[in-house]
Amino acid sequence: MKPVYLRLGLILVVLVVSIVMIWPRHEGEWINLNLGLDLKGGSHLVLEVVTDDAVKAECNVWATRIAEELRDQGYPDARGEVDQPGRFRISGIPADRLGEAVALAKDRLSGWTVTTEGTDLVARMPDSQIESIRDQAVEQALQTIRNRVDQFGVAEPLIQRVGGRGSNRILLQLPGVEDPSRVKNLIQTQAQLEYRMAYYAPDGTGPFQGLTPEDVVAQLGGTLPPGVEVLPVYHRNNVTGEKEIASYMAVEKASIITGSDLTDARPSRDSYGRPAVSFQLDVEVASRFARHTRENVGRIMPIVLDGKIESAPRIETEIGASGQITGEFTPEQAQDLSLVLRAGALPARVVTIEERTVGPSLGLDSIRQGLRAIVIGFVAVMIFMVVYYKLAGVNAVIALLMNLLIIAAVMAFFGATLTLPGIGGFILTVGMAVDANVLVFERIREELRAGKTTRGALEGGFGKAMSAIVDANITTLIAAVLLFNYGTGPVRGFAVTLSIGILASLFTAIFVSRTLFELRLGNRPGARLYI
Repeated sequence: MKPVYLRLGLILVVLVVSIVMIWPRHEGEWINLNLGLDLKGGSHLVLEVVTDDAVKAECNVWATRIAEELRDQGYPDARGEVDQPGRFRISGIPADRLGEAVALAKDRLSGWTVTTEGTDLVARMPDSQIESIRDQAVEQALQTIRNRVDQFGVAEPLIQRVGGRGSNRILLQLPGVEDPSRVKNLIQTQAQLEYRMAYYAPDGTGPFQGLTPEDVVAQLGGTLPPGVEVLPVYHRNNVTGEKEIASYMAVEKASIITGSDLTDARPSRDSYGRPAVSFQLDVEVASRFARHTRENVGRIMPIVLDGKIESAPRIETEIGASGQITGEFTPEQAQDLSLVLRAGALPARVVTIEERTVGPSLGLDSIRQGLRAIVIGFVAVMIFMVVYYKLAGVNAVIALLMNLLIIAAVMAFFGATLTLPGIGGFILTVGMAVDANVLVFERIREELRAGKTTRGALEGGFGKAMSAIVDANITTLIAAVLLFNYGTGPVRGFAVTLSIGILASLFTAIFVSRTLFELRLGNRPGARLYI
């Protein structure tokens, strides 16, 4: 009997650990399991990455570099500008030196097509590079969104690319989100931070600012100089609390530093006690930024966020490795901005093309319906097993109850998310778990009819049924693993529950059930099995 009691002790340990694992940790919870979107409620979003933005951004980097190099080579009026995705032009080049400029650009732009249109130099990116940038933009957006959602604290989100390579769509499910609009804004904020210089004319006049873009252009003689654009300046309305356009300013298109140059960003307060964001710069960038601010003391340096001027401070002194972003933020906006800057800027705009909200009441209804299905299925199986197999059926019912308990405990331990298809996996497991008991019980009946003793029938029943049980469960487990690897969220939830249920049923139907049989028989040679 000693081995039987050792096995019984192991079963009790598993039982206690399982109860501890599923015991509710927070008030209002019915079980310690993460619930999916369909059970807990939340937001379902399908996002689309505007990959043209990433291609334009890459072109803008090269346009700025080539223009700067041309100015260093004696082309003082050279200005770069992206005119379409994958193509930029350089203006301000003297006609008699255009050939030299083209040769320099070809030397720097390997694989690009460099031509001329009038007196402008035009460069086009190779198609293969454009496709690579588009794909990388989606992957980077996916990672950035995941970082932002993780820092925001959403439990068990589903974030994945849909449609495979070549698709620019991202599926996002946020279970239990109480403020989906804030999360949505947080995700879609591109957070393209740039420190630029306000435009100053060659004679030093500037900056140029007006109530409308036309006012600014008029101040510049009716035409914007190359490499200059007019951006809106925002301020907060004291009555509505919303940000609105206060004026427009002419700024250089070239960036001094960008959000990618930041190593850290945290909410803080400015010198007037208003919410702001403090940041730290990369070491190499810090020296360049210090030199630039030192050379432009007294001039305006607008802080541009997603194409809008948040504030336009004047450079009072040299700025080194750290700085501050000001702009009439609320504390929540300062917190969100620092979060997205730490998580990284999106490489392109992300737009919502589908949005659904699942209410908590619908989720609770799904839980009730799922639990009702489990209970009905379990009771039906229990009645059949007890009626057909008598006391042996009670053994199977105990093993089945423990099987469900182990499934829930393992899911809680690994932090798996329970979804509505997962509840379906629970229901299917009830049938599959009892199937192993049926195989064993029928084998035991055959052994008893063949004239074997009770203990011999028990040994033969479990021994001869073992191969059939293992084969049936392993083939189902293979199917579940394939569903998990190639399925999406709901399908994977079903596969997880089914896989755990299969392994748990092997333990309960073979180890637990047999232990209960042997415990009942004990050392009595004449003991009978009611089966």
